[in-house]
Amino acid sequence: MRVVWVVAALIAAPAAGFVPAPPEVAALHLKETLNKKGFVRVPGATFPRRGIQISPAPASRRCTRRFRALLRWKGAKEEDLQLIESGAVHADVATDEGAMAFRQSAAHRLVATGTATFVPAHRPAVTKIPAKEVASAAAAKVRSKRSGNRVWPLTPPAYAASTVPVALAEVQRLFLPDAHTPQHGVNAASPHVVTDQVLIKVTKTGDGDQCPTPEGIHQDGSEVSAVTMIKRDRVTSGGETRLWSLDATTGNYCEDDECRAMHPHLPERPDASLSLGTLTLKDPWETVLFNDRALKHEVEAFDGDRPCSRCVIVQLTRKPLKDGTDTMLRDGSLVTLE
Repeated sequence: MRVVWVVAALIAAPAAGFVPAPPEVAALHLKETLNKKGFVRVPGATFPRRGIQISPAPASRRCTRRFRALLRWKGAKEEDLQLIESGAVHADVATDEGAMAFRQSAAHRLVATGTATFVPAHRPAVTKIPAKEVASAAAAKVRSKRSGNRVWPLTPPAYAASTVPVALAEVQRLFLPDAHTPQHGVNAASPHVVTDQVLIKVTKTGDGDQCPTPEGIHQDGSEVSAVTMIKRDRVTSGGETRLWSLDATTGNYCEDDECRAMHPHLPERPDASLSLGTLTLKDPWETVLFNDRALKHEVEAFDGDRPCSRCVIVQLTRKPLKDGTDTMLRDGSLVTLE
């Protein structure tokens, strides 16, 4: 009888190992990785592929480690996720002006006070990146004003009206540090948390520097940032996200003779010892979250059967700015977030 019991237990054990852990447990383990490495990669809607740079997880946690599952847990409806995945919302985003006309971008702002759920601010998103954290001129392959305050156009109504924004904000809240990092121009003691969700579509049609981050290595002026892949259309190469130590020089660099010929003023690639990791987001909802105060990042150029495009949602979460530019509408009145 004892032998039969042991065999039965061994047979049952693997099956029991596949019972998904609660989403909050999966999120906690992901946050541990973020705190340790400065970043964490989360699969979108599929299990990790061989070669993915994410900490190993027991089978009991893999199901709830998918980013899409975390969004569903936080209230995102299936029909809304499918709408975003289709790329239709990104297609309606306003086109940037001037030299950045290869990009479409718009932002949706949400605010949470204390432990209350995030709510729409019903005000334009405002980002503020110090000049030392981003290149606008000489070190940028495409010159455009990027530092200082930027007011973003609003996202299409279909995005704002969906269940996805609040779910994204609530998932990102799980990855905020227990103690907020001191940040220039930011009121870390404020009870409010601001998150700006920037919808970006980059379309490559020619041989120019039509890349996701023509500013090169940079920071976002946030506390925690996330890049979530939504759709890649006709992309066959490139689009790697590179994560760098804070000691890496802000701006672009050259790795080949073609770049050196086009941009002779740019330096060589930073020393390999400053690299924290390289990854490529490919699947819908595949996400990399990182501590924007602890590292720098960039996204390399991509190419394919032109026109080819890359749609992402960049989420920037921080405390309010001290200059009073962060506002929201509350009960019909304009409120300054302090």
